[in-house]
Amino acid sequence: MRNHVQLFKLIVVLMSLHLLTGCWDIKEIQDINYITAIGVDYEDDHYILYSQMIDFTSIAKTEGGKSATPSQIWVSRTTGKTLDAAINNIYDSAQVRTIWGHISSIVISERALSQGVIYKMDTIARFQEVRMTPWVYGTRDSIEELFYTPAFFNLSPLNTMLHEPLEEYKQKSVIAPIRFFDFAAEVTEPGYTVILPNLTINKVTWSTQDKRDPKLAIDGAFMLSEDKLLGYLDNVKLSGLRWMSHFTRRSHLPIHNEGNYSGVVVLKNPRIRKELVMEQGKPVFNIHVRLHGNVVEILEKYSKHELENQAAVQVRKEILDTFNNSINIKADVYSLEHVFFKKNMKLWRQQQGKEGMLHIDGESLNAVKVEVFLDHVGMKVLHQGE
Repeated sequence: MRNHVQLFKLIVVLMSLHLLTGCWDIKEIQDINYITAIGVDYEDDHYILYSQMIDFTSIAKTEGGKSATPSQIWVSRTTGKTLDAAINNIYDSAQVRTIWGHISSIVISERALSQGVIYKMDTIARFQEVRMTPWVYGTRDSIEELFYTPAFFNLSPLNTMLHEPLEEYKQKSVIAPIRFFDFAAEVTEPGYTVILPNLTINKVTWSTQDKRDPKLAIDGAFMLSEDKLLGYLDNVKLSGLRWMSHFTRRSHLPIHNEGNYSGVVVLKNPRIRKELVMEQGKPVFNIHVRLHGNVVEILEKYSKHELENQAAVQVRKEILDTFNNSINIKADVYSLEHVFFKKNMKLWRQQQGKEGMLHIDGESLNAVKVEVFLDHVGMKVLHQGE
């Protein structure tokens, strides 16, 4: 009897094994292509898609933290009448399965931006593998060269501005990076102007062993509104944008006295208020900006009050200069029209121009008030009377 019971138990165990899940269809990471960035260009009525892949061994941490050899990068280039066709052409030579869920950056050329790109990028937003969190850039450079630009110390290309711009922006805030979900929402928002950072290659700053070492940089931005490319401005012409962005963490402001360089203050975390005022049926705007900061260099005698006033004067000038620079390309860099749209949508619709815009001009700014408060002046005492 005991033998029958043991035999029954053995049969039950063997039959239970058929219910266990298996791993017969598992894919090892070396058997999959992981796309980390894509670039979109447009030429001869065809879309050009660039995709970047990185050797997985360059991403894994080594014992010393750094690799002895440069990371390997592969960049594909495919074309198609539509963006989806260009994407599908990658599979012809991909060798193994391609995964799109690790994309952390999207780069769009100026030519593609001029085509009203957001509606034609529908396949990217619709494909379930692609998240809505990649960083988005515009560029005037070769996308292929951008994707090949290496990181420092033979680290993974994921350690470049292409894939992670926030750390550098926190240290020096000029043009705020933008995520794909924000870009897709804002570029179609009525009266809103999207500031899209321009990604370029700096070939002069860094070198190693007497050889120039190119590195990625942001040197300006594209202005887009309702999926239309309005133009491009460089960092100098956009110097006032940092004081009008809630994302600004810290930014240096050189102080000039009668044309002479006399010091530097670091200003941070601006508090911005935009006020709509109707004058003779036309919308005009008042702007109030408050900034806190500290002194990092002083070369002339200043009282604290004098330094705060001088910093406020220069910030105000930069805000006005940037606004006027944007007006020259018929752009509304501070999205003042969007303020009007939110405050009085009915009147906004009545005053829309033929192209659906209000045509914000140089007289749209009624007043700009800037206040600067220096919380720390350093160990060196400023001029008496502070």
